[in-house]
Amino acid sequence: MNKNTCKKAILKTAGITILAALFYIACDDNGVIVVTPDVSTFTDSRDGKVYKKVLIGEQIWMAENLRYEADNSICYSGGMYLDTAITCKNWGRLYDWNTAMDGEHSSNANPSGIEGVCPAGWHLPSDAEWTELIDYVGENAGTKLKSREFHDGVAPSGTPSPDGTDKYRFSALDGPMASRWWSTTEMESDEAKAGNWYVSGSSVGVTRYPLDKHAYFLSVRCVHD
Repeated sequence: MNKNTCKKAILKTAGITILAALFYIACDDNGVIVVTPDVSTFTDSRDGKVYKKVLIGEQIWMAENLRYEADNSICYSGGMYLDTAITCKNWGRLYDWNTAMDGEHSSNANPSGIEGVCPAGWHLPSDAEWTELIDYVGENAGTKLKSREFHDGVAPSGTPSPDGTDKYRFSALDGPMASRWWSTTEMESDEAKAGNWYVSGSSVGVTRYPLDKHAYFLSVRCVHD
């Protein structure tokens, strides 16, 4: 199915009121119809905070960053103009790797088997799980996972990057450290570093980059067990 045919099929499908109300419908880069259910919610029993979640492929991901106030977690406070309470509410809390892992050891299993700082019934994703997500989303994964409020930036080449489309309702946010997430996987070549997956305004993709486990505080997204 080419893109034009796909769009016509979407218009026909959207005419069914019930289906249009329940699903977000779009075409992927290969002209295949993508039907993503609307987000639902769950409650973290530890503090009563409510989170959005979404099914992407065979994985259920949190559709927003974790806000659980674990010991040693922080809110972004890099600028005097930012209210830390507001930044935590909007962008989630930040955790160093050991706090995110809650003392567990490195894992690249799928699923990782590490609950870490995540709520009961959820776990911290490994590099293998991040890779599954990116492979499922496909080309230009960063653009598709960015929220629609994640506006375009300029790549090092000078080429503008498109705004986020949020095609899969992952809703990565354009905020301080809000679109950088830990994985459970240490680097084989340097155990002092662990996987960091991130999207940026200057990229259409999702990048894996090793960061010092102790020197950086990043966001957390959890995956359902």
